Amino acid sequence: MHNGSVGARTGPDAPPFAVGTAAEVPGAADMLGSVQRDGDALVRLNDAFAPDPLFVDVPDGVAVDAPLLVVHWADPASASFPRLCVRAGAGASVSVVEVFAGAGGDDRSLVVPVTELAAAEGAAVSYVSLQVLGAAAWSIGRLAARGGAGCSLRTFTVGLGASYGRMRADVTVEGKDGSCEVLSAYLGDGTQVHDIRTLQDHDAPRTKSELLCQGAVAGSSRSVYSGLIRVNRGAVRSDARQTNHNLVLDEGAHADSVPNLDILENDVTCSHASTVGPIDEDQRYYIESRGVAPEVAEGLIVRGFFDAIIDRGPVPEVTVLLEREVHQRLDEALRDREVVAAGG
Repeated sequence: MHNGSVGARTGPDAPPFAVGTAAEVPGAADMLGSVQRDGDALVRLNDAFAPDPLFVDVPDGVAVDAPLLVVHWADPASASFPRLCVRAGAGASVSVVEVFAGAGGDDRSLVVPVTELAAAEGAAVSYVSLQVLGAAAWSIGRLAARGGAGCSLRTFTVGLGASYGRMRADVTVEGKDGSCEVLSAYLGDGTQVHDIRTLQDHDAPRTKSELLCQGAVAGSSRSVYSGLIRVNRGAVRSDARQTNHNLVLDEGAHADSVPNLDILENDVTCSHASTVGPIDEDQRYYIESRGVAPEVAEGLIVRGFFDAIIDRGPVPEVTVLLEREVHQRLDEALRDREVVAAGG
């Protein structure tokens, strides 16, 4: 896999933060493994075979104005283990966009990425990942994030490519008044499988988390969502919400949703909800009653379903990119059902 990164610069025009390999970022040794402290066999494989992890280290009080873009390219018939570690110091802010892409074809490839996000007291970290690997690839990813007191952690993972795409996102808020928002979107077609697993881990008082995971499956594809809200002892007055919505666009497609709660403290507010089913007939009827053809109405509903979560993304600069990628795949997934803009 080829990694795209920005090397560290020195001199008067150097940025006030460090980006690069371990040799270029002084604090790299402390960052690697500081968030993803445990892991399954696949995380251990990444630990062993990540060729050159990329580090982003933002000092206390520094605000990075523009998003940082990291692009990974997966070669056919290969196994790759990309690693990204991001750390924002107290009161700092940074946005990172990570793209996983690869060529098409029948040669299988395996991509096992691990991303670590650390937000200190009062820091703000925004993260977006886009997976658009080739149709023969397997992607098994892990996102681990931790935030201190008063932090803001916002993540958005989008899975569109790969034959089998799994993303596990574990977000822990371990400082008082910290908050996180966990978004995830996926679109399956053909025989694709999208496997989404999330953990909202509350480990301090008055912490907040909100999860919204939604996707659609067409053809004979399948999606599986499994999520857990965990409120540990001492995390009083925590507020956690978990929502998963699934659209089943064809009779051969299938979606499973398994939300879970593990509450070990009193005086908390927690909720979870999930839906699995076809397009809402009331929505379809409303649009068709305005003179819109049935095949166009269905495309409008599905496009609006995805646009709603994309518009909530934590890095506005990549909204257009996400919309383009999703809309192109919707055209293919819906086949004879037209996907048009609301004014089209």
